[in-house]
Amino acid sequence: MQQTLFYIPHWFLQGPLLVIWCVLGLLIFAYLVWRYGWTGDALNFLPVFLVGAALIHFVIPGIEVTDVNPEDPTGPGVPAGLAIRGYGLMMLLGLMAGISLSIYRGRQEGYPPEKIFNLAFWMVICGIIGARLFYVIQKADQFSGLSPGEAIGKMLNMTEGGLVVYGSLIGASLGGAFYLWRARLPLLHIADIAAPGMVAGLALGRIGCLLNGCCYGGVCDVPQIAQQFPAGSPPYLRQLETGELIGIHAVTESEIPGPAEDGQFLFAESVQPGSIADQAGVRAGSWFQVWYPDNQFRAVKQKGLDVGQQIVISQNERLIRIRIAELPDRSLGVWPTQLIAAINAALLVVLLWLYFPLRRRNGQVFALLIILYSITRFLIELIRRDELGQFGTSLTISQWISVAAVLFGFALFAMAPARVDGGPGKER
Repeated sequence: MQQTLFYIPHWFLQGPLLVIWCVLGLLIFAYLVWRYGWTGDALNFLPVFLVGAALIHFVIPGIEVTDVNPEDPTGPGVPAGLAIRGYGLMMLLGLMAGISLSIYRGRQEGYPPEKIFNLAFWMVICGIIGARLFYVIQKADQFSGLSPGEAIGKMLNMTEGGLVVYGSLIGASLGGAFYLWRARLPLLHIADIAAPGMVAGLALGRIGCLLNGCCYGGVCDVPQIAQQFPAGSPPYLRQLETGELIGIHAVTESEIPGPAEDGQFLFAESVQPGSIADQAGVRAGSWFQVWYPDNQFRAVKQKGLDVGQQIVISQNERLIRIRIAELPDRSLGVWPTQLIAAINAALLVVLLWLYFPLRRRNGQVFALLIILYSITRFLIELIRRDELGQFGTSLTISQWISVAAVLFGFALFAMAPARVDGGPGKER
């Protein structure tokens, strides 16, 4: 896990970056005037230059991240700079890889690159909107209780994950279909062309999930493949909330009557002898809740600052306190779901690419993508632990969508009406 690859330092953003942009912009503008004169080619650069300067001066300071102040670890953080996230970088590489594959296949089928690039633009924008909208709906509890401004700001903050693959696929498909309809291009033929690229982007995106720590699996008892994540990571904090990290086996079934119905308490079915929870006095057979100052884990565990902070376990009207310094440095080993998903997507890229010339009807490559991805996603969900069951069942929302998608994929594969033909200028 490596959420932040590096920081563009705060001091550089405070002045030198704007100066460099201004100097570089003036040089580019002077070259354009010298090369083309006072024409549109030179003047069209001015809006780009002004927007860039405005972003540097007004926007970037608002998205800088803070870090723990070593002189006052429990107080306000200090500006650290602009974080370059591993998740965002892999998303960018995934987009580049997917677009490149689609353009290459599109050329083979007789479509000019600009058509595929325009399609990719619509799919990327609508895919990101769909992925984020799906996440916001799925995690609505995280946005409740906030002011409208805070809620909107949190919804738009995607620098640390928060994109759902199914939402992306649905949004990208709708956006692409709209563009193809407007451009009067064959929907199913180009869907086949774009299918391998879509999954290539997913493969690299899942590596971003690994770097970010999201989309994690449940506790794995096979040490050879189990992954551990650092203190403060999503799986670590989740294991702390459920008590797994400190030796509590919690029952979360909603049919058990009691405080768990409000979503805040869990039932301690058993406590492992000799565990941190056992030594602290946590007892089985009652409801409990774990509270922790999540902003302190980096100070204590990653920077070695013993600030004396504690987690608090509320049980039977008792408050049990455990120092953060006494907690494990890493999470329990979990299933490597991000790597499994990335390998699965990479294999799908190869399979879809090789199947393309063998298809009998337009649309069958895209249908095969829907079928195979939905089946494998359903299976991977069995070992993931970042989503809860829906509609009174143990199936997650992604598994429910997988079931529906498989049926749709088989129907499309069998009933796709269009024959296999080439793009403009290509004879079959």
